[in-house]
Amino acid sequence: MKYCLIILSLFLFSCTEIKTSEPITAKWEFISINDGKKNEVDSKMLNNTKKENGTGTLEFKNDLSFSSLGSKNNSKGSYTLKNGILMMQYSDLPEPIKFNYSLVEDKYLLLTNTEGKPLTWLYKKSK
Repeated sequence: MKYCLIILSLFLFSCTEIKTSEPITAKWEFISINDGKKNEVDSKMLNNTKKENGTGTLEFKNDLSFSSLGSKNNSKGSYTLKNGILMMQYSDLPEPIKFNYSLVEDKYLLLTNTEGKPLTWLYKKSK
């Protein structure tokens, strides 16, 4: 009986996926905000920079925390990823903010809001 339990435990452990980091874990530079839902990056999005949107970086860490450092404000919080949805809980907001997210060529991060007027934030991975 002991051997069966040991074998079963080893089997279950070997089937468990060990995840070392989330796909968006990195530091991202803000590029632009674009109207509509976007799944691809084009030259219009890359050149859609506006002074009123400011500048900044968004960093997602392995411990599921994030920091948003910008010319207009600095914020921190925690995040979760599930089924293409990014939930960001800012430390100074009562409710989390939901985004659809996608990575393009592991170089760009697209965040599209799930409520209200569709907007897509474009970020480029920092070096």
